[in-house]
Amino acid sequence: MTPAGTAPSETEAVVVRVAGPTVTVLEDGREREVRLTPRVPGGPAVAGDRVRVRHDSDEEAIIVAVEPRRTVLERGDGPEGRPRTIVANADLVVIVAAVVDPPLRPRLIDRYLVAATIGGLEAAIVITKTDLAHDADGLQEVLAPYRALGHAALAGVAKDPPFIETVRALIGGRVAILAGHSGVGKSTITSALTGVPRAVGAVSQKVRTGRHTTSDPRLIPLPGGGAVVDTAGVRTFHLPRMDRETLEAGFPDIARAAADCRFRGCAHTGDAGCAVPDAVPAQRLESYRRMLADMR
Repeated sequence: MTPAGTAPSETEAVVVRVAGPTVTVLEDGREREVRLTPRVPGGPAVAGDRVRVRHDSDEEAIIVAVEPRRTVLERGDGPEGRPRTIVANADLVVIVAAVVDPPLRPRLIDRYLVAATIGGLEAAIVITKTDLAHDADGLQEVLAPYRALGHAALAGVAKDPPFIETVRALIGGRVAILAGHSGVGKSTITSALTGVPRAVGAVSQKVRTGRHTTSDPRLIPLPGGGAVVDTAGVRTFHLPRMDRETLEAGFPDIARAAADCRFRGCAHTGDAGCAVPDAVPAQRLESYRRMLADMR
């Protein structure tokens, strides 16, 4: 306990991981366990949050406030699609996908890109398992629209050291979230980048989808600066419920083309006079239309 007449001190820290009421924070260059108050102002806390920690003694510390967030990666939670923050204050979302095993899913990439855009995050795409048999030309066709939007798009093998160094250079000194389908190699990449072992799972032989290995986001500093946040693999990434205008803003290629639509408020669902189908790749337009249908 704090000695009589001595006020508890407060420090700033960064959340590394949340496990129920116990939170691991990075404080003055070292990790320590602290407690989380119920209904903490600005919370609930997530990996990447900047927090204020009150020290009641050398052993006892508690988070008393979560500072305003600079960026967020959010997903939809529950049937109403309530926004739930997964990671805060990152700079970059690295969307990791396998070219095969599990199959490449552009619509999942598009969902993460929307979440990144509305959350104020830059996004890049990393394709793994290129040592497996695949359609190389088809892969480049899938990646071309993303590169045209200005997103970095890398392809290689997660266990290949030169490829890992390319990913490291992409991240630089920033805080990067590794996100994507289960079984695509996020944990392998995290371990190679940080030197910190993470659970690595197999791909289900029955349905060819990855098994979850990382249960909750964990922020891990990178040697030389920056950090990665390894997130749980998903099979489906539900977006928070949003209006059509917000969803369209998450598709900057569609938003630009929409300026030439004949009617104001065009939903780009096939009406005459819509300028979008002739200006946007079919895979992107189909992703937008499916997400729009999900919001209704």
